[in-house]
Amino acid sequence: MWTRVSTEKQEQNNCSLETQEKICREYAKSHGITIKKTFGGTHESAKTEGAIYKDMIATVANDKEYNIILVYSFDRFSRAGTEAMMTKAYLKAKGIYVVSATQATDPDSPAGTFMENIIFLFNQFENDLRRDKSVAGMKECLRKGDWYGKAPLGYNRKKEGKRHILTINEEGKILKKAFEWKADEGCSDIEIVRRLKCLGLNVDRKHLNKIFHNKFYCGYIEHSLLDENEVIHGNQEKLIDESIFNKINGISKAGYEHEKITEDFPLKRHVKCADCDGYLTGYTTKGQKYYKCNKIGCRSNHKAEKLHEKYAEILNGYKIPDSIVPVFKEVLKNTYYEYHQEQDEIRTMALKKKTELEKQQEQVGIRYGLGEISHEIYNTTSNYIGKQINDVEQTLAECQQDYSNLINYIDEAIVFINNLGTSWRNAQFNERQNLQKLIFPEGIYFDKQSDSYRTIRENEALSIFKRISTSYNADKEKAATDSALLSPLVGMRRLERPTPTSRT
Repeated sequence: MWTRVSTEKQEQNNCSLETQEKICREYAKSHGITIKKTFGGTHESAKTEGAIYKDMIATVANDKEYNIILVYSFDRFSRAGTEAMMTKAYLKAKGIYVVSATQATDPDSPAGTFMENIIFLFNQFENDLRRDKSVAGMKECLRKGDWYGKAPLGYNRKKEGKRHILTINEEGKILKKAFEWKADEGCSDIEIVRRLKCLGLNVDRKHLNKIFHNKFYCGYIEHSLLDENEVIHGNQEKLIDESIFNKINGISKAGYEHEKITEDFPLKRHVKCADCDGYLTGYTTKGQKYYKCNKIGCRSNHKAEKLHEKYAEILNGYKIPDSIVPVFKEVLKNTYYEYHQEQDEIRTMALKKKTELEKQQEQVGIRYGLGEISHEIYNTTSNYIGKQINDVEQTLAECQQDYSNLINYIDEAIVFINNLGTSWRNAQFNERQNLQKLIFPEGIYFDKQSDSYRTIRENEALSIFKRISTSYNADKEKAATDSALLSPLVGMRRLERPTPTSRT
């Protein structure tokens, strides 16, 4: 038996370890399964396979008396998607089944195996959704002018409520002299590195060069999560004046200009040359539009129309086969309903907590009015409770999602996925750019030798859809020659399913 929760917060808000164990033991008793050993029972993330998890797999795989790993639900086993599917296939090859006490499937049937794999993939998909939500929060933080990550050299960071406060420390005061030496004396980077070392600040020349080009130090924020050329006025304490930064970097005017939008070249700074790793730029000559690589010695050159057409074709490759759309709809619906149910439970607990806090706030006010506590204690306590109420209200706001029109939402999502190429062709420049970043967040290569695109990293959700579709199509082809349709990740040897008579 394997039980786990990712965090203490998850244990409080969702299914506790005790509940998982209770339901697993009831299932084992009713199905004639003897539990030889329990594993887990701790807070361990299953996004990647952790040490305790790997130890459990190794123990079970090397002991012939085990033939079942019993879990509360498949997402308690693992949320690692393809990795979980491969682990399950490896165990099945050894005669060991992963069995969920709350999700009935037939692991020996093609449909059962396929459904288990979909559940694992959608567990990963849900992780990706949560990560995207986290990224959205980071972007919002940056656009408000707050730097949320590790503080750059020369700054201390502290959090006050939801604010990230960055202030200059002693290293920053020394680093300020580096900017002044560069601007006023024209010192070389090597000389500045030497001077800084004498003052007790060790910075290598490459890092120093990056610092001189970092707009953060004159009050701006740039970040990879923000749109290209998007510059935010930050709330951090400024180390230097903007005029000093401009002087060092040879900028003749204060402020920063955004790059001009070029409607005819949406793939500019998105497609990379496969030969030299340089970004392609766009240009027009004699009425013809082209993309080219400006790196010396490369000069890769392509017609814009050709690159656009091939790009639309690769987007259309994510289309979900019509025959599998009903399965997708059902799984998506069940996934979102389950998530919505969890949100309702969290919302109920949050409302209860808010009521308790408001009562505490009221009692503090009464005690202050009766003279039982001082003004200082009242303010400190009231502010502390107020911050807790704000946090609870934020949780409530996140739970206020309307799923009343869920079916239409799912239909629209599938239509969108099945028409990515057409949507990209017909979109405006900014919409194209957003779609490109959504699907290929790190860009995409174009190989002039093969005259085709090569992906770097796909959007993980769309990648899951493609893998399921590919797996489904491969299974259909196997069905023509095989009497049993097996998952492409499972070996061809058929294993007998455990029965109540198998008591270990």
